[in-house]
Amino acid sequence: MPPDALNAPESWDPAPGWPGFVRILCRRHFSPFKTYVNRERRTVVVLNPKVGTKSFRQALTDGMREVFGIIDPSQGRYRLFRKAREFQFAPVRDYAHAFRFPGEYQFFCFVRNPYARLRSAWQNKFAYGHAQGYSRSIRRRELGRLRRFASTGGLAGGADGSAIPFETFLAYVESQPAGTRDHHWDDQCEVLLMDDIRYERCFRMEGEFTSGLRQIFQRIGLIGPAMEVLLSTQRNVSPREEAPVYTPQLADRVRILYARDFERFGYDTESWRGL
Repeated sequence: MPPDALNAPESWDPAPGWPGFVRILCRRHFSPFKTYVNRERRTVVVLNPKVGTKSFRQALTDGMREVFGIIDPSQGRYRLFRKAREFQFAPVRDYAHAFRFPGEYQFFCFVRNPYARLRSAWQNKFAYGHAQGYSRSIRRRELGRLRRFASTGGLAGGADGSAIPFETFLAYVESQPAGTRDHHWDDQCEVLLMDDIRYERCFRMEGEFTSGLRQIFQRIGLIGPAMEVLLSTQRNVSPREEAPVYTPQLADRVRILYARDFERFGYDTESWRGL
């Protein structure tokens, strides 16, 4: 693969103006909480769940406080929305401007090895829930569906209180069409709206996370010793030692499931062996 293939547009024919903005607004995976817009610096970052989203939000919020003295990242906007106190939500007009006139902006994102991302989604959302409890969002939306799917298919994990194995979770994900899944395990091309956005850079989580943060933060003026301290504390891998979950057969199913992500981002389909 050529060195710049990861950052080349796949096939991009955006609808500029209001049609483009409305199209993105209607996409399942578009969310202001996953979209950072800096209109002054013409910079947009679309976040990708299970790919450093918490780290990006925290580093951005901490950087605004340390460099600009801004305590409230959204600067008083959306007072009744708790998440606006955790992340810099732009004015509505700035989201509209960015997606109406995308050629005026540089778009960035972070991507991750599909094998690692799917394993992380299972570990974080399902692997230990039977013993440690499931998150409220998982209990509300996905847990019952997954258990019914497992029970109907005669798979492990169908009974209340039982562990949900990785293979059962994989089968559940396979049963859902791309673009309709939860954003933690849907195709990254879908989550990142790649049919509608041309990215200047797609930084790999593996080896490019900190340098990607630095490049983005420099564009928006978050520079100096305080930022270097913040960046030096970033961690983009889980410290937990996990037992391997992949077999050749399971890896082959994931390769087929995320074929577009493997091709688009250039990940080695044999890379599951090194996880």
